[in-house]
Amino acid sequence: MDLSETARPRRVGRRRGLARHLTAVPVAAGVAVALVASGVALVAVTRARGADGPTAGPGTTSASGVAAPGPAATDPTTGDPTAIVPTAAAPPSGTAAANGKPTRGGAVRKAGTDAPTTKRAAARPGAASTASAAGTTPKGTPVARWGRLMVCGARLGPADGTVVQLRGVSSMWLNWDDDHYAESLAQLRFMRDSWGITVVRAAMGVEPGGAYLSDPATARKQVERIVENATKTGVYVIVDYHAHEATSNRAAAQSFFAAMAKKYGSRPNVLWETFNEPLAVSWKDTLKPYHQAVLASIRTHDPDNVVILGTPTWSQDVDQAAASPVKGKNLMYTLHFYSCTHGADLRAKADRARAAGLPLFITEWGASNADGGLDGAVCESAATAWLNWAKKYRISWTAWKLDDCTDSTCLLTPGTTTAQNWNTRLHGHATFVVRRIASG
Repeated sequence: MDLSETARPRRVGRRRGLARHLTAVPVAAGVAVALVASGVALVAVTRARGADGPTAGPGTTSASGVAAPGPAATDPTTGDPTAIVPTAAAPPSGTAAANGKPTRGGAVRKAGTDAPTTKRAAARPGAASTASAAGTTPKGTPVARWGRLMVCGARLGPADGTVVQLRGVSSMWLNWDDDHYAESLAQLRFMRDSWGITVVRAAMGVEPGGAYLSDPATARKQVERIVENATKTGVYVIVDYHAHEATSNRAAAQSFFAAMAKKYGSRPNVLWETFNEPLAVSWKDTLKPYHQAVLASIRTHDPDNVVILGTPTWSQDVDQAAASPVKGKNLMYTLHFYSCTHGADLRAKADRARAAGLPLFITEWGASNADGGLDGAVCESAATAWLNWAKKYRISWTAWKLDDCTDSTCLLTPGTTTAQNWNTRLHGHATFVVRRIASG
């Protein structure tokens, strides 16, 4: 269905069944600001990798053709093996996925481990006692390399002025992720090492039945498991309040983010997304006051982690936010696109916002129609134009969605489990997504 950029009907129901990458250009802080101000694009020259290189996912075959040992027991919730012996890297270039296309180029690399490196987090007012988890980051991982991120001008990066672009995947609405893909520690480590992801987005459903408003304990438990796994694997994690009408219950959002910031605000790998996709509501009169209130709840416990603010009309009207941004530090603004539907007109709107100095983060996108790809169509050339644009301006992204279904945005083939090698289960736009995680 060809939808306008101001109308994005959503499939509200259970949908069954992505990856992230960080690149950087080391520049001095003052130079980075000058480059941002002048609009000069920075070219990525380095790429973050996992601990010591890829580790084998469940069912992975080693370079010698020997399958990785299977687990003796599994986690009753996620299906994760209780112990996995890393044996091999991702399949080499040309390995066929389920759809017969290469999963990703690149040589087989040595399997690695999550050997910890200790970093003491700065003391935060009201921060919970999570020193052991917050203070240990696996060596060689994105978080070990870059630490806590900040916003400088319109760019994202660590305090030394390096400019980074995070690339990764989003979960499905967690209330419909009954296969627990996003909660799998083994598969998060596999996606980091094999696909190269550096960020994962935890899309906590809010309004539907079984989501946060009706079952807050379960929803929080899911998010907390993903945050803990991201900390263990040294990747960044976006805690996403996945709602369309959050302004109708602002108190619930404030309560959620206050509690989460108190518990996780001291961790350098956590980013907050306060409102996934607002409807066509006023930025100045409705959304901005909402974000100001929720931001205040976060900043009581977490004074400096990055906060990403949703924008009007399914997070497309970023120009409205640029005309009246929220005051504060380390703030970014959400931009979403689906390439079969959204094209040059939406990019022009984003360019106006970017030229005004608004920091953008694409927390959700698909190489599909705006309904998530119910017809199965993949518009790769149109998505290439979008991702080339994002690469040019170092705009970070997470692709929709870590799920198994027939929608073209479902990354996994129907019936996929957390015990399988996901490189053999890619579906829809997944092959393109994994390839662009590697290349930008």
